[in-house]
Amino acid sequence: LSAFAAGQVIEEVVARVNSQIITLSEFQRSKDQLKDDVKQQDAANADKLFSQREKGILGDLIDQQLLLEKGKDLGITGDTDLIKRLDQMRKDMKLETMEDLEKAATAQGISYEDFKQNMRNQIITQKVIGEEVGSHLSITTDEQQKFYDGHKSEMEQPESIKLSEILIAPEKPADKTAPAKAREDPSADPNAAGVDNPKNQAAN
Repeated sequence: LSAFAAGQVIEEVVARVNSQIITLSEFQRSKDQLKDDVKQQDAANADKLFSQREKGILGDLIDQQLLLEKGKDLGITGDTDLIKRLDQMRKDMKLETMEDLEKAATAQGISYEDFKQNMRNQIITQKVIGEEVGSHLSITTDEQQKFYDGHKSEMEQPESIKLSEILIAPEKPADKTAPAKAREDPSADPNAAGVDNPKNQAAN
């Protein structure tokens, strides 16, 4: 009672996944993220898209928590990849230090620690899906697609493939040096009249 009297807020739990919990604030952040995603995808139909996907938010959070637990069992921490991604982001933003990156996040009203944790979660779930789904986890293709669709924006990578690096072999042109007679009629008899065949001359 004294805690409530002091104005402390007790986090509300919306779901429990084994030994882990999903809080109301996590659920709300996912809703806010979904709103931003659908606006970027299709601003004209953002409300409709949000309404269609909103009911899957909690299920996606539960799926993610299960994958995070599996990652823990496999010893996947994501720490090394996290550092690489943050450093790449720093370079892309042309910032000098990681402290500058943290300041940039804070200036946008983003909790840097929450941002790093979300990125770490993305890395772990990607690795678990990549290493385990195909051979050990009994997750169907539909479930994989559903999870990916629900976290598509989170899983987007900054790397891309330039089209200029993809070489397409040109179609081989027709042989313009071939005799006109052969091009017109490939089945023509070489002994036909009007053709000076060396064999015909020898026979004469």
